[in-house]
Amino acid sequence: MQKSYTILFCGGGSFGHLVPSLAVAAEAKKIRPDLRAVFVCSDRSEEIRRLQEQKQHFYPLRAPKLPHRLSLGAMAFPPLFIAACLQARKILKQEKPDLIFSKGGFVSVPVCLMARQMGIPIVLHESDSVMSASARLVVRFAKSICTGFPSIGLPEKFSSLTYHTGNPVRTEIFAGSEAAGRRITGFSGRRPVLMIIGGSQGSVALNDAVMHSLSELLESADIIHITGVGKNPGVSHARYFVRETVSEELPHLYALASLVVTRAGAGTLSELGALSKAVIAVPLTGVAHNHQLKNAEFLLSKHALVLLSQEQLSTLPSVVKSLLQNGALREHLGMALRDSFPTDAAKKIATILLADLRASKVLS
Repeated sequence: MQKSYTILFCGGGSFGHLVPSLAVAAEAKKIRPDLRAVFVCSDRSEEIRRLQEQKQHFYPLRAPKLPHRLSLGAMAFPPLFIAACLQARKILKQEKPDLIFSKGGFVSVPVCLMARQMGIPIVLHESDSVMSASARLVVRFAKSICTGFPSIGLPEKFSSLTYHTGNPVRTEIFAGSEAAGRRITGFSGRRPVLMIIGGSQGSVALNDAVMHSLSELLESADIIHITGVGKNPGVSHARYFVRETVSEELPHLYALASLVVTRAGAGTLSELGALSKAVIAVPLTGVAHNHQLKNAEFLLSKHALVLLSQEQLSTLPSVVKSLLQNGALREHLGMALRDSFPTDAAKKIATILLADLRASKVLS
């Protein structure tokens, strides 16, 4: 009987960890159909629901975020982390994976620490232009390191293990249809469409800016607004389409968008780049080594987006109006964003996973 090989995909806290793993798993199974994919995600309902929709085999893991400073919350970290490690070890003993793919986030740390103890090889992927705290802990155990940006500041000793693959994007985003987008939104198609999306958890600052200047923005475009769970403003207008979250509809909404305003998470920027969309990036600052700001600054140096600080959001209507009146500039921005990321990242990473299985004498 042919052995079935198992890769455990871990990471969670946002769709930015989960969605790329799903893309890599799909590519790996195309190459090697006998592979089993098992997922460990956070206990957020949105991640659980996505994996259920995808009919994936998964375990939610309640893991604490790594504390960045001394606080009352930090005092609770040790017992919660020990509990997460014990749960992770139980999952690993039950599933017996041949390889771990770590997408980062606080969920990955207990899984990778236990995998290290149990001698299970680890492949790490870092989406952003600067390594997260969790990735910095895991990288010392990694057999291979895949990166979304060309440089993430790793020491020279890791250079032989590092591959600049780009960021995986889900294949379904390429199946979007403008006609389907018009049916979903009810838009006429005679006006440009501005899309505002703050990531899987939404953005209070972006939402507030849109509400403050909605009338002015509607003068320039029809609007698609993805607010995040629990953040629907309750505003109704024929040319303002609002949803807290979207899943199957997203490719069609992307296809309809003439211009996108978003945070600067690597996953969203990579998807928009794959679709050659013009982007106004409003990076979240002051958290996680300022990775969003550094992502945006790198892409700004490539002339691949327009960068607005959160403090400049009052200028959003004028910036949007200017870009919507300049189709050539939007086309240039979209092409530059596309060219800033390597293509076929999911396939490249899947190939590395299988090569590491072979190198570990697991895969024949």
